[in-house]
Amino acid sequence: MSELLKLGLIAVVIYYAASFLFGNESGCEKYASKFSCSYVENKATYDVYYWRNVSDGNAADERLIGSVTGLANCRNMAISHASAINERWNERSYICMLKKDGRNIEKHRL
Repeated sequence: MSELLKLGLIAVVIYYAASFLFGNESGCEKYASKFSCSYVENKATYDVYYWRNVSDGNAADERLIGSVTGLANCRNMAISHASAINERWNERSYICMLKKDGRNIEKHRL
């Protein structure tokens, strides 16, 4: 029994050490991110970019439309913007630029 207790204690110590060392930068395969999925989805700050008439492929149509926290809020801002400019929603029309310490880090979509 004491051997099992020791193994359990070691597992707990390793878990908390990894959480402390890596925290938000523990990686997330779902978004191909170096950050944790929870951070990407709920805590990260994003600049929201929208491309009007994305099917035309004109890079000049790209616009920064705002900043938000959380990936769902990024997508929702883009959807609201499309509605406000009377444009049909297209999933390719937006990108969420994850910002950290004032730098552009990763691009995401929900």
